Amino acid sequence: MELITLLLKQNKILESILDCLKREKQALIKEDAPALLEIIEEKKQYINALEQMEKKREDTYPGMSLTKLKQSGLLTDELEAAGKEMHRLTKLVSEYQETNELLTRQSLAYVNKMISVIKGGQKSTYDAKGKMDGQDGDKSILNRSV
Repeated sequence: MELITLLLKQNKILESILDCLKREKQALIKEDAPALLEIIEEKKQYINALEQMEKKREDTYPGMSLTKLKQSGLLTDELEAAGKEMHRLTKLVSEYQETNELLTRQSLAYVNKMISVIKGGQKSTYDAKGKMDGQDGDKSILNRSV
């Protein structure tokens, strides 16, 4: 398989991952857990396909890079354009992934805070050792009289 074909296929997969990340962001904002689970599974499949395509590229063209092709004078306009597009897509994927991670952390912090309010002084998450610490007992909002 030609290098340009592999790069174009990788770009197509990156576009699919980017689409998943955009939909994932909307699902996180809407707190749509079922849709989120479907999107994550779809994204995993695309990531696996991308890894397989990259392995195939590395096996077929070991040590080959666009920089080396440029230095040797073998870089075509088509290869250069595909490389620039891959760089652009990779940057966008990274930005969306970072945004989605932030949204996930914020949602988790909110959930943990609400659990803490309901439970009172008890910690609602585990510490780094996998233990729940700071269980103070009857400080729950549910155990208070009005």
